[in-house]
Amino acid sequence: MKIFIIFLFTISICLQASQVDVEQNIETNYTKGMEYYKSNDFKNSYQLFKKIYLKKLSDIKFNFCFGRSAYESGHYETALGAFERVEMQDGSNLRNKLEMARTYYMLKMYEDSQNAYLEVLANPDIPKNIRTNIELALSRVSKVQKRSFTYATVMADVIYDSNVNYGSLGDYEFGGSNFGKIKELDSTALQIYANVTNIYDIGKKNGFAVKNSFSFYLKDYNEYNAYDIIYLTYNPSLLYKVTKYTMELVLGVDTLELDKKKYLSTASVMPKFEYNHSPTLRSITHFKYQHKKFSREAQQNLDARRLEASYGLQDILTPRSFLQGNIFIINEHKLRGSNIYVNFNEYKINTSYANQFTSTYSFDAYAELRNRKYKDYSSGFSSIRSDFGGTANFGLTMKLMPTLRLKLGTSFEYIESNQERFSYKKYTASAGIIKTF
Repeated sequence: MKIFIIFLFTISICLQASQVDVEQNIETNYTKGMEYYKSNDFKNSYQLFKKIYLKKLSDIKFNFCFGRSAYESGHYETALGAFERVEMQDGSNLRNKLEMARTYYMLKMYEDSQNAYLEVLANPDIPKNIRTNIELALSRVSKVQKRSFTYATVMADVIYDSNVNYGSLGDYEFGGSNFGKIKELDSTALQIYANVTNIYDIGKKNGFAVKNSFSFYLKDYNEYNAYDIIYLTYNPSLLYKVTKYTMELVLGVDTLELDKKKYLSTASVMPKFEYNHSPTLRSITHFKYQHKKFSREAQQNLDARRLEASYGLQDILTPRSFLQGNIFIINEHKLRGSNIYVNFNEYKINTSYANQFTSTYSFDAYAELRNRKYKDYSSGFSSIRSDFGGTANFGLTMKLMPTLRLKLGTSFEYIESNQERFSYKKYTASAGIIKTF
């Protein structure tokens, strides 16, 4: 009996030691595999991860890295299984949805690929450059299916505007006379935005694509119809994308109606460049030339040419959130006339943050500071006009259906000018729906 008890005790100790060795081996493979993964050595990370994945089926981070390693090393079915395990536990993981869409494409599951891309595209809070990358991917899917890719977005809001007419905070002085400040007018309005985008992959072995975008914007106030806006724009562009960077040449023509009468038309050209420093860090820059022409005779001395340069840095913080900062330098120069409020230099800095914090809810925030200094002297105000101010926007989005969302938003704008006529504050609140087709 003593011999039997000693035997069982010895076996137990050996099993425990063996279990410790197994766990240490799993942790060693995990740590070393992550080192390979972070250095983009996906072949070796895959070899280590596949040895231990059965022990980590519920580990979201591991399965995403395992899926990426499998995808980059050509094991697409294994990659899809890993991404599906992440999807089951974390349906709000936008990056994982994109990786699933890519994997479906490589497995020739084109309908599934398109649906996965469209689900992410329906989220209004994804960055513009990520949206462009998805559009390019969808154009490749559509090309395989012998068609181009077209989608539409419609947004409808009811808004409250505390200062429809940009009423002033201070007195209006001109020529030595005081006219008193302009009273703020508030009103509710219906706001509608619609966009139709078509993109077609024209490359065979290269990354060229042609994109056409049409947009319509309407703001119809319940009162003060003189401030009603209708805005139409058409932007054709040529894109070129490779792994490390994306280039786009965007042309633009648009027209603005005020109180149902044509007010302003512009034409522009804008080259854009995006460079990927890493899978999560990108630089985005553009230069824009725009010609502005006012239709009404009383405003024709506002005609101008506008130059704009911008640099932005975008950081994908997590698979469901991003942070982006941008700086702008703007110069506007009048083409004719004597209006002293056309020639100016402007400097802006802004930041955007968005987080899809659950599969249903997402949050976005935007803040901007700007400084504008005019060049022409104003004898009426005995100075050169200079404005400084900022804007803050916040939004909450709730997914009702895969392509239908409810959005609540609020914004506050404040401008302080050394000529009090141009100082104002403005608050808006909105509630509406966003539908993607």
